[in-house]
This record gives sequence, structure tokens and C-alpha cells, in this order.
Amino acid sequence: MKNGTLIKNRTKANVYVDLFEGDLDSFRFDPNEVLGVVKVKAKDALDLFKNGKGEIEAEIITTKDNKNVKISKLVSIDDFLVMEHKTTYDKYKDVLNKVIEITK
Repeated sequence: MKNGTLIKNRTKANVYVDLFEGDLDSFRFDPNEVLGVVKVKAKDALDLFKNGKGEIEAEIITTKDNKNVKISKLVSIDDFLVMEHKTTYDKYKDVLNKVIEITK
């Protein structure tokens, strides 16, 4: 749906936010546990969720053959997971505002 409510069939889909000050090339994760990491600017994402439309730049980091692969692409609100009866803005606003606050 275009209003920020979208149900995707996923057994588990969690969002974790952490400040990472290292080089993304050195980032390692177990591909059996994590499919990938998406890097977006918190303010851009918050604005996207408030507006409910548009696209923002994202860098997707995944693993292939034990090496990190980076893909740059534009993402829209429909690329973010939310459950039924919840909006993307409601789900992510608190954590994004906190990230903006502590990274000023």
C-alpha cells in the first residue's frame, strides 16, 4: 500500500539501530542470521516517513562469497517493513529522532 502500511510475509523482521563509526568494508555479519544491512540518513528516512511518498538514497550491504557487497539504490516507503494497523512513521519515528539527537 502507498500509505505506509504494508504487510510482508516474514517470519522475523527486526530493525536494529546502532552507531557504527568504522569502515563499512570491515563490517561482518553471519549471512545465515542477517540478510543485509541498510544504511540511510536518519533525517532523510524520517522525512520520507512523514511525507509518505518519495525516495531516499540507501546503501545496502550484504555478503556474497564471504565478501561484503555494496549496492546503492533509491528506496521508497514501501521498502520498509511495518505490520498491519501501524504506519512506517509510527514504527520508526522514536528511534530516528533519537539517532538525530545523539549525532548532532
